[in-house]
Amino acid sequence: MKLFDEPLKGFLVNDLVAYDSEENDNQVVYQIRKGEVLVIGEFNSTKYESGTALIIFANDEVISVDKNMIRLKN
Repeated sequence: MKLFDEPLKGFLVNDLVAYDSEENDNQVVYQIRKGEVLVIGEFNSTKYESGTALIIFANDEVISVDKNMIRLKN
């Protein structure tokens, strides 16, 4: 896992929704709409299609998403 010294600005290309269910250990419901996010780190993961997850901060949530869901801004 790599945490960045300075967060990167990115754009989430799709809305994300999670919900309470036995499949995700009854985790808290959250919804993040597409738009600007801060990218605070990354890690390798076979859970994601690209093999790399980005750790993002959006709507007071810190979650990981496939790197293909984020467009980094210059």
